[in-house]
Amino acid sequence: MQVAILPQLTIASKLGQQWEALVQANPAGGVMQSLAWSQFKQQRGLQVVHFGLFEAEQLIGGMLCTIPAQSGVGSNLIAADGPILPWHDQALARQGLRLLREAAETHAAEYGAIGLRIEPRLERPAPNLLRDWRRAPVDILARETLYLDLQPDEQSLLAAMKPKGRYNIRLAARRGVTVRISHDVADIPLFYRLMDEAGERDDFYVEPIDHFNDLLATLAPLGHAHLIFAEYAGQTLATMLLVTYGQRAVYQYGGISNQRREQMAGYALQWAAIQHAKALGCSCYDFYGYEPTGDPHHPFAGFSRFKRAFGGQAIALIGAYDYYFTEQLADVIIRAVRELA
Repeated sequence: MQVAILPQLTIASKLGQQWEALVQANPAGGVMQSLAWSQFKQQRGLQVVHFGLFEAEQLIGGMLCTIPAQSGVGSNLIAADGPILPWHDQALARQGLRLLREAAETHAAEYGAIGLRIEPRLERPAPNLLRDWRRAPVDILARETLYLDLQPDEQSLLAAMKPKGRYNIRLAARRGVTVRISHDVADIPLFYRLMDEAGERDDFYVEPIDHFNDLLATLAPLGHAHLIFAEYAGQTLATMLLVTYGQRAVYQYGGISNQRREQMAGYALQWAAIQHAKALGCSCYDFYGYEPTGDPHHPFAGFSRFKRAFGGQAIALIGAYDYYFTEQLADVIIRAVRELA
């Protein structure tokens, strides 16, 4: 096996199609390793470097890494949802990871990087091949989440829900809550107003509106991003941005209005998103962020009570791992000491 830095690939190119197929087929991969996400991140001002892992000239894995465009020295190369490796084969994955790490270290100085941060979607416990890596201080993805298997038919999905979830979905329908799906950036201000309202109420950070404009404009034309709105009597009561990629749908962002909560618009919204993801061929619905024990003091407690009503299986992922490059780290320490002298 060998590693090469790839040029900026397009989805229409042969190599780009090979990369997309690898990412979509890998259970530990995700949309953040896609070429569309790479384009989105570049629009947001980040640099992207793409390492390809080859076996006899055949692309078999790799990683898309981001780094701030004006990082200076001291940043990490970050491979969210990656790297893409045959994780089921520990010997091959170990060899591939070593080669990717060595290639990243070789080119680290070009990007002012002192380390590599990876976060494949692997369930705990972490594989032994990460024993020389260290848990990152922060995770990129939600480490605790809830997966809903979309392979059963709709009636089976409803039957597997908590009685409250099933009842509220039907109650919203009886009361006349309707749902629409949009891929139009003109709907972003409406989406953002509800997100901002929910963020203020539930005390979570909401990215600037340009973040969502760029995200939808980049991913929606490829069928990967969908705005969903639940409406009642001319009011929009709930919204989400659903990301679909490969076999997985992710409830990436969402918010519910303070108004007319008794109409159960949030339940109508989630059920429509589940149906839409299933219709698109997804086999897994990721509720993205979940507290599995019922701890009432956890920041995700309220969200998790709501999500729990839809059934599913709690998933504990390994989180992000860091590997620091000795030479680059030493340079940063020496520079810091000189500045203090």
